Amino acid sequence: MVSGNVAESPNHKIKLEYESMGSTITVLWEPKGGKYLLQTSFDEHGGILDQKLINITNHDRKEVVEAFMDANGIEPKESVYEEIEFKGKCPACGKPELVRYASVESDASKIPIMPIYTCSGCGTEAYHLTDAYLKKLVASNKSLFENLDLEEMAKDEQKFINELKAYIIRVFASKHILNAK
Repeated sequence: MVSGNVAESPNHKIKLEYESMGSTITVLWEPKGGKYLLQTSFDEHGGILDQKLINITNHDRKEVVEAFMDANGIEPKESVYEEIEFKGKCPACGKPELVRYASVESDASKIPIMPIYTCSGCGTEAYHLTDAYLKKLVASNKSLFENLDLEEMAKDEQKFINELKAYIIRVFASKHILNAK
């Protein structure tokens, strides 16, 4: 069993921190629209590793959290809730004031697939993609890729991810959404 710190915020977000393979992983469950929980996993820098929307109709949100802990062999200890902060800085003004769009959006249908942030200092939109998140996004959406792309990925996954990132950078640049590092 792995020990993990679990805490609940006043607005019913549940946060779990635990160690996995020498790294600290934080998982956050946020209520969205009464019927959904947004489950997001973060690395130690606040970068998103995975994100999924869970329909909790006929379930309690705490059941979902307990099932996750059971499946991952995590023994919970109660702790004090602290917000998760992305350690990156705004690419426009340089301030460490990036707020994850999904954390302030309550409508589950409006949560973007890509991790989008807004700077609370200057209002600039930015995105931040970890390789882990992009790999999971590709793995869960293989039907969107041609067989040739998937073969390329099987040969050299990191090269494929880097090419995909370059494409994403161009798309976001055309929309004036900057890359937060």
